[in-house]
Amino acid sequence: MPEHDEVLDVAVEVPAAPSTPVLLTASPLQRIGAFALADKAGAASPGEVTSEALVAVVAGMTDDLLRTSDLAKASDPGGFWLSASYLLWPNSKINPSSRGRLSPAERRARIEDWRSGDAASRRLGVPCAYCGREACDWFGKVDIPLGASVEHRNTTAPGQQGTPLCFSCVACLWAFPYGARLAGGRAMAVHSWDDSFLAWSVQSAVRRTQQDAAVSAAQKDVKPGPYERELSVLKAVRGYGHRITAPVELIVLSNSNKEQLLVTQEMSEPIAVWLRSTVRRSERAKGYPVLVATQAARQVPGEAFLAKRLFSRPGQVLVRAVTYLLERTAAARGVIPPEAVCLGPILHSYCEEVLNMDEKDVERIRPLAGRLASVLGRDSRPGPLRGFIRANSRGGNLHGWFRTKAVEWQLFPHEGSAPLLFPVHDYLLLFEDERSWAWRRLLTFAVLEALAEAGWKPEGSEEELDEFSSEVADSAAHDSDTNEG
Repeated sequence: MPEHDEVLDVAVEVPAAPSTPVLLTASPLQRIGAFALADKAGAASPGEVTSEALVAVVAGMTDDLLRTSDLAKASDPGGFWLSASYLLWPNSKINPSSRGRLSPAERRARIEDWRSGDAASRRLGVPCAYCGREACDWFGKVDIPLGASVEHRNTTAPGQQGTPLCFSCVACLWAFPYGARLAGGRAMAVHSWDDSFLAWSVQSAVRRTQQDAAVSAAQKDVKPGPYERELSVLKAVRGYGHRITAPVELIVLSNSNKEQLLVTQEMSEPIAVWLRSTVRRSERAKGYPVLVATQAARQVPGEAFLAKRLFSRPGQVLVRAVTYLLERTAAARGVIPPEAVCLGPILHSYCEEVLNMDEKDVERIRPLAGRLASVLGRDSRPGPLRGFIRANSRGGNLHGWFRTKAVEWQLFPHEGSAPLLFPVHDYLLLFEDERSWAWRRLLTFAVLEALAEAGWKPEGSEEELDEFSSEVADSAAHDSDTNEG
């Protein structure tokens, strides 16, 4: 039996190199880098990058690093890539622990040795871990973000000195930072299996990174704004000019020695498609700013919180929108804000297309809300509306409230009204469906919308209006999403 550190003399059949040097693989980081590399090469896609262009792009990226050779420290003007290297390539030849004792010429020599284009002609005899073509060398954490160090040999097979990669795949990893946003001590990137969207997104990122490198002295440790990364994805999706055909993934990572971090969040394809519709469909575009306003918190702008909820808790978008209307109604002492009408198209579309609430069931809520609005609108006093809101809050007795109102509906029917106030199917939605709370929130909104459309306004004594404001505000606070950060 051979020793563990002995290289096994076994012939490995490695696929011949195809005509194109850059292939897309199953690695999101490699894919992002491939599109960044293609953009820097002036190619329409990774598959159109020639071997000569690949070597030229690598040389250009090496030149970016070589320009840091004369700097004393990363905070000096022009220190963008030296600062970023501690995040991306710790202990590499651009930032060795002995860097302060090296001359600029020695620093340049080390960087050139690390990023040498000679690797393109090397042959290792084993397949690339990413694309399966013949690898040119062994690589580790210094070149592969969050990869295992070549010093940790227990993570590799006997006789292997790291992860085998071909020159084009490692070049894509070197290009990855250009397709990401480097700020706050972390790299943030957007990935999707929709290649057209990914190409467009990466192209924008390359422009921004090159601009940051040109105008920034170094990577400052500036804390991003609330949910700034999620917000940037939301804006990218809304700004894209074509249909998105796959989920959109937000990747945040740090490869530094101080912090090894990888956090991923996914925005589903239906959410991405719906977001684009808020730009391209007029009735939704009109309601989008209003929906954004409903999502705001004391220290978080509305669009930033909307972005966060779309990634992590999409159901809370509906809850927060209804809570906002209740808060506004309470503050206006029962006067329903006009935003209720404007929100209708976009909120109903959100329920159907994002929350997957059946369209027929969503449409059933509207006539039920219309019947309830006709019952509540008979009385100009704020008490009946207050009673409905309280009954339809968490802990409220909505079932008992419906039972009472159903009797009134039979005793005092409206001309041409439906025979039943509360049909069985509506009962199943509000009380026995697995998402009963979402249906009840939608009903609350639809009732407010119907009353606003009818021009209903409360009338009563100061005491009655004050009591309405107090109780509705309490109900809104109780129903709000208090656990979101």
